[in-house]
Amino acid sequence: MRHAWVRSWLVLILSGCASVQNITGGDQDTEPPRLINATPPERSTRFDAPAILLEFDERVQLDRVRDRMLVSPPLSTAPDVRLAGPRGVEIKLNSPLEPATTYTFNLGDCVKDLTEGNAATGLAYVVSTGEALDSASFSGKVLNAFTGQPEKDMMVGLYAPDDTTAFRMERPAYMTRTDALGHFMISNLPNGRFSAFALRDKNANYRYDLPNEEIAFLDSAVRITVEDTLRQEHLLRSFLPASARQQVRSYSVTADGALELVMARAVDTIGLRDVARIGGELKWTPEFNAARDSVLLWPSDTTLLSQGSYEVMADQQVLDTLRYRQTRNMPYYMGLTAALVEAGDQLSIRLRSTRPITAIDSARISLERDSTSVPFRIVQDVPRSISLVFDTEGAASYRLLVLPKAVRDILGGTNDTLRATLGVLEEKSFGSLRVKLEGLDPAGRYLLQVLDGQQRIQHELPVTAELPIAVWERLTPGMRTLRLVRDSNGNGHWDTGEWALLSQPERTWYHPEQVNIRASWDVKIDWSPAPPSSPSRTGP
Repeated sequence: MRHAWVRSWLVLILSGCASVQNITGGDQDTEPPRLINATPPERSTRFDAPAILLEFDERVQLDRVRDRMLVSPPLSTAPDVRLAGPRGVEIKLNSPLEPATTYTFNLGDCVKDLTEGNAATGLAYVVSTGEALDSASFSGKVLNAFTGQPEKDMMVGLYAPDDTTAFRMERPAYMTRTDALGHFMISNLPNGRFSAFALRDKNANYRYDLPNEEIAFLDSAVRITVEDTLRQEHLLRSFLPASARQQVRSYSVTADGALELVMARAVDTIGLRDVARIGGELKWTPEFNAARDSVLLWPSDTTLLSQGSYEVMADQQVLDTLRYRQTRNMPYYMGLTAALVEAGDQLSIRLRSTRPITAIDSARISLERDSTSVPFRIVQDVPRSISLVFDTEGAASYRLLVLPKAVRDILGGTNDTLRATLGVLEEKSFGSLRVKLEGLDPAGRYLLQVLDGQQRIQHELPVTAELPIAVWERLTPGMRTLRLVRDSNGNGHWDTGEWALLSQPERTWYHPEQVNIRASWDVKIDWSPAPPSSPSRTGP
């Protein structure tokens, strides 16, 4: 009897063990570390301590202190920052502090909890060596000058008024970083005049000294006072400055074998010379983008290209010597795509290739409408595009067949079979858009642009205060974005700013709402973009 009771008891234990669930550990920690004590106390006056000890409510770690901690005004020698126990951080000062000065130690981005890595964003320790804390502030937003989108993690700094050399040579007197929405605030400032700059600090030295660093600045010095702190919001528009000299910003080899060069400025002519080649002939076919500041250079032969060194000459000036390094295998066939293009009563089918076209066998291309052959003529538009031009007879559907080896590229490659059915839409399948602009500067020149979902320009028209209306017919249905560009120099495209001349980039405005183009609808929009004197409404 006793043995039976023991067996039953073991069965109950084993069955209970079989139903044990995994321990989850509770909800994920999403709270950042919280400062619970500081020695000397935060917001102390008459500060003269050699070190600062901060204590948090949980175990912490330090991350990229050199890059992320900001001290305003900056110290001549950076402090040493280390962990002091599991929950503490010590800041050891290595240089004397100025008298009667308020110092802010921005630590939030480099102090994180140990378990989940939540950053103590916004954490700042403020003290004064004088009798009181400064209480003025400088706030605003940094937006990309071209896209209007907020700029995250840009350094915003205040400098001595009207001193433009300090931006390149010295650290700012006061600084902070923008948040995810581009907002910034520098607090605990003294009353005074300052010049304001923003910087995408690529090498973390707090100076504008690299050609690929984006910048922004206000046109003139600002006066900061306690009385104006709550009333002023400043907008800085960031841009990559036009280079003072021509140079190759970057280069790479595309999958289809082109050497792609990104230039600092627009270029008229460009060429490559193989400095190591003896005999033979290697030709490069250039293909520029619309702004002529980027170019694809297509070689006539890829044999032994990786063994050469290539001298880049732009506008009769030798700029650099590069190597040709292809990191991806080139596709066996050249790629070929087809799209129907309508221009009034004239129809064409545009064939776009992945490599420049050198030969076309029209006998291997056929076009049909309702099983009837349609005659066409071939026009080569640009190195990688040809058009099949033909007459239309109203709405219809066309069948295109491009047989293998119909198109040959610069490297001797050919196309694979391409079949496509392309339809001409009826008039009722399109919509129209009419935009009337108000409040334009009478002396200004503008470009009104219609953008697709990838922010590519689909349509564009020049507008002025005298001719403020733009109309587009036969638009395919879909969502569009409107952008207005102030074309100050009348060159037909947006221009960035120039640091050497302290000139701002050309202004852009985005319509606050997307435009929905619908079939058989006539969309009419009255738009009053912000005048030049009201920068707070710039951007989307």
